[in-house]
Amino acid sequence: MTHRDDRFRDDDHGAVEEPYTGLLTQVMTQTLDQDYLDVARRRGARVGDSPPGWRIGAVSVLLLFGLMVGLSALKTDQDQPLVAVERAKLIEQIENNHHKLDDQQANLASLSDEVATLQQRMTASMADDRKLAGQLTGLGVDAGTIAVTGPGVAVTVDDAGYSVGTSGGVILDTDLQLLANGLWQAGAEAVAVDGHRLTSLTAIRFAGEAITVDYRSLTPPYVIEAIGNPDTMPARLLETRAGQIWLDLEANFGIQFDVAAKEKVSIPGDARDRLLYAVAEAAS
Repeated sequence: MTHRDDRFRDDDHGAVEEPYTGLLTQVMTQTLDQDYLDVARRRGARVGDSPPGWRIGAVSVLLLFGLMVGLSALKTDQDQPLVAVERAKLIEQIENNHHKLDDQQANLASLSDEVATLQQRMTASMADDRKLAGQLTGLGVDAGTIAVTGPGVAVTVDDAGYSVGTSGGVILDTDLQLLANGLWQAGAEAVAVDGHRLTSLTAIRFAGEAITVDYRSLTPPYVIEAIGNPDTMPARLLETRAGQIWLDLEANFGIQFDVAAKEKVSIPGDARDRLLYAVAEAAS
């Protein structure tokens, strides 16, 4: 063996020395490995002695969560009776409101029936009022207290001219009375002499040298208007006794007598409103 081999032999025990690896290699392989082993041993010892902090935190969280769940369950159990009571009250309130609504609807239906009944009564009353108004109008026309307008005739009469040498050429009050009665007989509904309405209380007479109607003096020519059928009234007037007398006055004494149909005749109402006599109509 060469001298190189003798360097690795132990003189005392005859063991072979390890080959030289260098300082850097020893630091990297032996020293660091040994330190890691020491640290690992100490860590293992600590693990065996006490639990780590994260385990304690986890256990604490679990305990807190369990406590919260328990309290929530307890709260739910405690609230269940209150919820049931509130629900019962709400149901009762709803039912009461339904009953009130039913009562109000029934009341509304009753009021609607009453309104309908009142409307029927009012309609009947209005119909009665219209009927009564029509009756009053008719009575007013007959009595001469209401002004009327309608078709009719106009009769114009005048004294004879001065060329007619006869005393019979002057119209008398009785002549106008006769003519008015002839118009009533021919179908007149209202009659006026020179705008003065003739009624059952009207007087046509002489006062001095003038003819008066209700004490109002008139002067010729005289216009007698009558409301009625303008197509039939002129002929019917001439057929009456009054019409025949007036035709004779016209022919023999020269008195002017003219009958003309008119589309519109307006006759005023009598201004007198004093009631002299009345009888209540028997109830039907």
